[in-house]
Amino acid sequence: MKKAIILLAIIIQSCNNKATKKHVINSNTEQEKSNSVNKEIADLPLQIDSITSQILIHPIISISANSKNYLNRSSYKNDNITNDRIIHHNDVITGNIVNLKFQAINSNKLISLSSKDILINNITFLRDTYKKTTKEILLYSVIDTDTNNDKQINQKDQSTLYISYIDGSYFKRISITNKDIIHHYKFTLDNQKLYFNTLVNTNKDNTLNTQDSIYYGYIDLLSNNLNIIPYTPI
Repeated sequence: MKKAIILLAIIIQSCNNKATKKHVINSNTEQEKSNSVNKEIADLPLQIDSITSQILIHPIISISANSKNYLNRSSYKNDNITNDRIIHHNDVITGNIVNLKFQAINSNKLISLSSKDILINNITFLRDTYKKTTKEILLYSVIDTDTNNDKQINQKDQSTLYISYIDGSYFKRISITNKDIIHHYKFTLDNQKLYFNTLVNTNKDNTLNTQDSIYYGYIDLLSNNLNIIPYTPI
């Protein structure tokens, strides 16, 4: 009888151990799923300066859903600086930005920059253009295409350029076709144009070079909608 009771106790304990082990595995699996999910949050609004249009820019950033660093991102703690942190220095804004929302200072309305799946590396206010023309224009370095064919849009892909006015209006890709990537650009302040050329990876070697198709264009910075105009120099 005593042996039977001992055997029963061992079986019960064994079942309890298996149940506990199974629960831990499920917990770890859920944790792994949580780690793979990103969360979008808004950073505090920025303003280029008090001279330009009265527009607030709200950066939307992507962080890990269980990030332990976000709450410790104080700019006063150098050891806590992470990629999640938005940096605004002079006329350049950088950070892990996935979108922007714009707000006039006399309004509560927020307007999104884009509905596309993009990563914004940096945003530059074109100060020289503003001084010459009073036009308030932003230039963006953006990743919007899976250029290395790994089924993801991330920092391993080639970036290209976008442009808009300071309130986010007329946000557009600087390109001639849907598949080209910016290769080189240059401003000519005398006639207020931005000249550029772009490349298309026509040979599918995942490298953009002069063996690919080349397109040329310019943007009239004085136009009311930032027109992109193709041209053929050769």
